[in-house]
Amino acid sequence: QAAWIASLFHIARALVGTDHFGVVWQLPTSGKWQAASGMLQVLSNIISSTSDASGRMEKLGELVKTVIAQHDIPKLKDLVDCMLAEESTFALFARPVLQQVAEKMDQLKNTELKELGLHTLDRLKGRVVSFEEEDFVIRELLSEVFQAEGNWSEAAKCLAAINLETGTRCRTAMQKAEKYVKIAELYLEDDDPVSADTFCTRAAMVMHEVDEVPLQLRYKVCHARIMDSKRKFLDAASKYCDLSQQTFGGQICEADLMQLLKSGVTCAILAPAGPQRSRILALLCKDERIRSVEHFEILHKMFMERLIRGSEVHKFSESLLPHQKAMMPDGQTVLDRAVLQHNVLAASRVYKNMKLPDLGSLLEVSGDRAEKIAAKMISERRLDGYIDQRSGVIHFEGGDENLQQWDRHIRNVCNQVNCVLGKIKDEQTQKMCEG
Repeated sequence: QAAWIASLFHIARALVGTDHFGVVWQLPTSGKWQAASGMLQVLSNIISSTSDASGRMEKLGELVKTVIAQHDIPKLKDLVDCMLAEESTFALFARPVLQQVAEKMDQLKNTELKELGLHTLDRLKGRVVSFEEEDFVIRELLSEVFQAEGNWSEAAKCLAAINLETGTRCRTAMQKAEKYVKIAELYLEDDDPVSADTFCTRAAMVMHEVDEVPLQLRYKVCHARIMDSKRKFLDAASKYCDLSQQTFGGQICEADLMQLLKSGVTCAILAPAGPQRSRILALLCKDERIRSVEHFEILHKMFMERLIRGSEVHKFSESLLPHQKAMMPDGQTVLDRAVLQHNVLAASRVYKNMKLPDLGSLLEVSGDRAEKIAAKMISERRLDGYIDQRSGVIHFEGGDENLQQWDRHIRNVCNQVNCVLGKIKDEQTQKMCEG
């Protein structure tokens, strides 16, 4: 009798909660106490009905199945409390019963599943080591519910709490990679690239053991999206461009590859002007599908190093994502900076020198701002030239790379002709001396 009283006490404490010192801080209502007592009585009757462990487990399984079918969440919560109560007389059956509850939770409605799942996880705190598989199943189901609600942050946190590395169950590289990539994708949906990068890095540690092509693609796309979200558009454009040109043995549909190509175009346009971006623009323009991409015109102008006007920039900006419209510390957007730097490069291909106010008029900004943009590009070696501040003139150097290459070819031919003429002259001189 004393054991039963102690068991009831522990169940009551689990129901109402305790503070850090084990002191009960809220008394249970009579209805809640009766519900817990009712479930306790049902479980006691099952245990006393037979001495066979398999027979008891069969009846407990029937109980779980019946309560789940009735969608009776209070009874299910009482069942969980009874099983997880300290020094519970049902501890022997706690794990198999909770396993059945977890496996059948997907039969509940989302709101019911969420209520029961959160309650069960709260009761499992500090005891997850003994119930790892049940914790895993419940967290996966809860994550799906949060995703259906559009709560990406909670969905990611729910999966992130699963112990994949040091648990008692050995997870394969495939299982680890799939979960880490999924968590990173959820954090990206929540616009949290820092947390996404953490789990993408964890996935990278096991991806070399994964052979499944779709998962490899998800990982690579996830990495590209992280670079995009961090506004590292040059790296993101390079990765998107590379992914969009791979066929993966026909395992990826053409629509997904086109979406990757479109993302690559957007990041290439937003990337800082310079030789690296020029190489990416060249790769994109060589793609046969590029003309069907929405922003082909502005991409082509950038590749051909032509000036881009404000009206074209405004049309393109309407298709950008929020993080791509972010304001920089200098007060301009990423797009404004990219287009201004491109237009400076385009001007350097047309003019050998020009006054800074004229450059500002060409860029549709003030002369002082044009000077700052050009000076920064020159200091970063993305523009060949120098600024004469005394006269207020910028001088462009280098010219067109194709013309320079043509000049080198002509110089090489001339040098070879001179060598031939020199040899002919030497031979004639030698013959005259012999004669």
